[in-house]
Amino acid sequence: MDEVPSLTVRLLGGAPARHGSGEIALGPAQRQAVFAALALHAGQFVSRKDIIDAVWGERPPDSATGIVYTYVSALRRALEPVGEPLVATRAGYSLDLPRQQVDVHVFEAELERARTYRLAGEHHRELESLRSALAQWRGSALTGIPGPFAETQRARLNELRMGALERQAEVALHLGGYRDLVGELAVLVERHPLHEGLHRMLVTALFRSGRQAEALAAFDSARETIIEQSGLEPGPELLALRQRVLDGDPSLHHQDQPDRHRPTRALPERTSAFVGREFELGRLRRHLSALLDEGRGGTVWLDGEAGSGKSALLAEALATAGNRTRWVEADELTSAVPLSLIADCLGGEALDNLTRTVTELCEDGPRVLVFEDLHWADEDSLLAWQRLHRLTTHLPLLLIGSARPLPRRRTLDVLRSRLDGEIVSLPPFDGPAVAALAEETLARDPGEDFLGFAAEYTAGNAGYLCELFTEFAEGHDLAAAPHRRITAVVEDHLATLSVACKRTLTSAALLGSSFTVADLTGVTGRELRALIEAVEEALAARVLETEGDRLRFRVPLVRSVFAANTPPAIRAVLHQEIAATMVGSGAPADRVAEQLLQVGDELTARWIPQWLLDNVGVLSTGPAVELLHLLSHQRNLTEEQHQSLAGELAALLLPETGTENSWPTARTTGAAQPWCAPLHALARPGVPPQRGVV
Repeated sequence: MDEVPSLTVRLLGGAPARHGSGEIALGPAQRQAVFAALALHAGQFVSRKDIIDAVWGERPPDSATGIVYTYVSALRRALEPVGEPLVATRAGYSLDLPRQQVDVHVFEAELERARTYRLAGEHHRELESLRSALAQWRGSALTGIPGPFAETQRARLNELRMGALERQAEVALHLGGYRDLVGELAVLVERHPLHEGLHRMLVTALFRSGRQAEALAAFDSARETIIEQSGLEPGPELLALRQRVLDGDPSLHHQDQPDRHRPTRALPERTSAFVGREFELGRLRRHLSALLDEGRGGTVWLDGEAGSGKSALLAEALATAGNRTRWVEADELTSAVPLSLIADCLGGEALDNLTRTVTELCEDGPRVLVFEDLHWADEDSLLAWQRLHRLTTHLPLLLIGSARPLPRRRTLDVLRSRLDGEIVSLPPFDGPAVAALAEETLARDPGEDFLGFAAEYTAGNAGYLCELFTEFAEGHDLAAAPHRRITAVVEDHLATLSVACKRTLTSAALLGSSFTVADLTGVTGRELRALIEAVEEALAARVLETEGDRLRFRVPLVRSVFAANTPPAIRAVLHQEIAATMVGSGAPADRVAEQLLQVGDELTARWIPQWLLDNVGVLSTGPAVELLHLLSHQRNLTEEQHQSLAGELAALLLPETGTENSWPTARTTGAAQPWCAPLHALARPGVPPQRGVV
């Protein structure tokens, strides 16, 4: 391929095509989309169909083929000053240009070089390559270029850029450049205010520079910004960092060399309370026995939602094969580095010859390779994992992969569907499993009522159950907002949701046990289209589920966590506003009452007492009794309202008295009202029994 030194392609900001120091006018946006598709496949032929898909997606116009021909002809004329780099054949079209003249390819090549240096432990060179890669960016990726292909590439390149920025800061921190890094990180957190990794490194850099007060101020600013823009508390790592700074944690100080991202590690410790997975445990142990006793390899795919106990199951099943096992875990950062998971498990030599590396490894005896959280793995690592799967047919190799069913990825779905190994799925815990876990965790029987509540509240999620039982044992009030520890677990599991989706769920959590999209529209004030996109994301992630024509949170605990993200005072006001909106729209009285019951003792809106008196006859007994009890204690009532509410409460609680006349007398003489104290706990559905009851 001949070099075209005067043609430069810039898809990472700036004019897409340049001739020397000047720009080349490529024409309308869709014509630029054709050029971008060819540039991103520089030196390769791209079929007309692929170009049509890139520009228009699944709904191209009838004349798409002719339009592409016209666009290509116009592009060839525009590129005439630099020769004839655009080649047309029956196979399609090709931009005959060296990849080093396309900024995207230079960016990716430098990232690959940085990864090689990382694996070799040459971190100064890694930093140089990362800086060289990021220097290719002069703005936003594929600015103004339309079409599904450009949208996909934009998202991919932005993720790579963020991964490179974070890794660059991480390496610089570990190499001791924290003083010079403070200013750079300050700019980055301003540009990416919701990226917690950058905030963590800014706080760390300030701390290492001896600026503890500024580090704490940076944390406070980060927390305030994240809450303001997302409506959510920061994640547990950032929250824990503040205490480490206050404590002067020695591990925060500079270390000589950065650790590798995810080195292979030993088996995690076995849980002290392993129950409820005996059937799945037997299936895994049969594969391990076949490997160790007969030298027969195999593949196991472990399916289960976050918190279902995949790691605990593997630790229990592989306890006897610890010295034969290599265990790696993918996460969000590994997805930005090609083949990082394979390299972390098998070493850099595996990137040159995977088959030879694994064959030599198995010559010393049977081996188990565990790859956890494959839903985060980069595409190249997934393809290499498939090659490892094929090696299990003739090597003493047990290959185990685990993944969540969500977020959905096409590559992962295809890989799983083509697997001829064994797929082991982990369903939610059923009643007996919940009882067994409680017995192991609590060392006593907490009662059927509490176990039923726990199973329903967590939807049988093993991880949530463990945290809930721990809170129960420690005496936390489970009727109150979820404790910080269990909240952190839930938020970690939902980290993949978009900010827009989390905001929507925070509003949805205030709407009661079920709601409609119309309810959400009234609460959020957002456009229906944007709202539907957020709801569809939540449905796809199985955070929400349908119930007829209504929606609800699949796991009540998750709803509680989102509801707790709204401060109590604001939550009380919002619930009353939502209830007022429901009254105006003619919603059933029980749904209005459900909103008001969320307010508790702060029922201050003036319309509520009269509404309750007008509707007490159509309300269910439980909500009616609790609302009457709550309102009868408010100080902003008239004497007439107070007596009317108290009379209705007496009529419901003591129907045998027959009249309302006896109630005012009892009230004025200060008679005891023993039924009032436990009403709040007994009337609210879904709240576990109090400690004394259990």
